[in-house]
Amino acid sequence: MAVVLTAGYTWYRVSDTGERWRYEDKLATYCDGLIPYEESADFTGAREVALSEDRWEGFGDGGYYSCRLAVLTVNIGLIPDDAVGSDYDSNILSMLDTDSSGSSAYLPVSLGGGWRGYTDMRNTAVVLPCANKPASVAVSIAGHESHENPPEARAMAELAATTSRKAAARWSCDADFGGPIPKVWGWSKATFAPGGAEGACKGIRVPESQWVDWMQESDESSTSLRESCVLGESKERDEEVYYLSASYGPYAQRLRSATDEPGSLNADAGISRDRAWATASCPDMARAIFRISATVYAAPTKSFLKSALKAFAERSAARHGCTDLKLPA
Repeated sequence: MAVVLTAGYTWYRVSDTGERWRYEDKLATYCDGLIPYEESADFTGAREVALSEDRWEGFGDGGYYSCRLAVLTVNIGLIPDDAVGSDYDSNILSMLDTDSSGSSAYLPVSLGGGWRGYTDMRNTAVVLPCANKPASVAVSIAGHESHENPPEARAMAELAATTSRKAAARWSCDADFGGPIPKVWGWSKATFAPGGAEGACKGIRVPESQWVDWMQESDESSTSLRESCVLGESKERDEEVYYLSASYGPYAQRLRSATDEPGSLNADAGISRDRAWATASCPDMARAIFRISATVYAAPTKSFLKSALKAFAERSAARHGCTDLKLPA
């Protein structure tokens, strides 16, 4: 009997099948059992050693699970609709897009399949608004440059989507799920002439005085939680001169503060020398925030900040079914 038990234990510890069983056993409790086997195995190889960290961070409504899957960090939490970025020293809002390996070479794009979220090939997220409570389940994956390509971005999206289903059950969140995630198309930071905009930059008119020679843009989508438009010049140093962004759901909430501290975006709209913002009321989510900011290479005027923001925000808000758009005066 001792020989049989020893042989069985040895097989469990060293065989490939035993390793898969150990991996499955650990997943039963790892990150509160919210990590799916098949989707996570695409990144971990179903190796127990790849499950290296398992933490509950924060406290109260701001707490969240944070787990490591090989080089990926997965953050999972329930975000109240009234939570803002400065509510806690550490909450899941502060952990959205926490990529320590540098910025992505891609702009944010939608996931498709009816899922609310986005990917920039390195950071990926799915958000599920709850129909039965004022909160949303959020799954955010901080990736690595080694996975920065459309096929693996799709695999990360599938991991986030399946994890969100399990998290919705964990927090008794009645949510609408999407379907299979189609091929993810990466919109790289390639440039094109301003007149060729077909995505997030479409409709923005740039006067010659602004020295804008090219644009970069996210795709147009009604489900993406982040959209970007970059305006740049090539006359001097080929620099980026203006950034425009749209943030929805938790990505808008994290920009707000519990107080009216300097630099916060708590007002519905505003404008300063080098930036402006607007907001809109959106179904099932917090007010969206639309921003334009000028870099040190720009020569911003209030008229251009307002006109560019208006064109960008109106189209984005309409795609998402958002109303009551507030623009800076």
